[in-house]
Formats: sequence, structure tokens, C-alpha cells
Amino acid sequence: MSGKSKIDVFNKMTKTALDEEISNYVAYHRYYQRLIAVKIVSEGNTITDAANILGKSYQTVHRWIKTCESEGLEGLKPSFGGGRPSKLTYDQLIELDKIIEKTPNMSMKDVHLLVNEKFNVDYSLKQIGKIVKKLGYNYSKAYPKFSKSPEDAEEQLKKTFRRT
Repeated sequence: MSGKSKIDVFNKMTKTALDEEISNYVAYHRYYQRLIAVKIVSEGNTITDAANILGKSYQTVHRWIKTCESEGLEGLKPSFGGGRPSKLTYDQLIELDKIIEKTPNMSMKDVHLLVNEKFNVDYSLKQIGKIVKKLGYNYSKAYPKFSKSPEDAEEQLKKTFRRT
């Protein structure tokens, strides 16, 4: 695959899709850590040794060992992704990402209204900020927008820097 093809593929990938893949990998990583812990202990090492090697607490590794003894390897697979499930579906997050990307100067209030009207989901402004940040945009505003700046602010700034 040529260098240009790789860039084209990356440009087509959304930030949300990349985040989803990374979060999927984290679940596998957790399972892998648990398997390693069981392997270390099964080879005659102590739970404390396994905990120190993996950088986990004794209690955590002990719980993994007990779970493996009672439920087998299936019991080691993570069954909880963490946190409350999103009110927006994966497809809705992708759509929101595309809308924010195409709409210049969108404030958090604008995103809040959009999510409420388009997807019929009510989030607090704080949660909208977290979602927007997760999508890879500015935390306080989807795109920088300064309501008090004059229309020709950019031109004034250029003139100021030319003088110095």
C-alpha cells in the first residue's frame, strides 16, 4: 500500500471509530492481564508476585484467581465496559461528529440544542462538553467562537503584528 493510500484511508476514518476500536482493545487488554496473572500464579508464584509484576493490587489479582477457579477462563473476560451507557448510539455519535466538523463556529449550546432536537436526547452542557472532547474537539466549544470579537478581528490582528 502506498503512502498516499494510507493517508486516504485515515482521512475516511472518523475520530469516533478510532475511539471505539481503542476501547474494544482495552477490554482485550484487561482479559490478557487477567490471563497473565493466572499464568504467573499457576507457575508457582504468589499472588503478591503477580500483583507486583502487573502493577495491580493484591486484592484485584486474588479476585481474578478466585473467579478463574470458580468460573474458568470465561469468568476472566470483562463483562462491564465501565460507566453509564451513552444515550447516543454509535451511529448517532458518528453523525454528530460529521455535523460538528461541517459546521463552523459551533458553540456548546449549539451542540446541546442539536443533540436535543435531532436525536431527542437531553444531556447537560457539562456532558455535551465531555462528548465533544471525546470526539476530539475543543472542550469548551466545538470550535472557537468569540461573541465579543469584531467582525474584522483577524484583519485588526494582522495589522497589529505588521506594526511590531
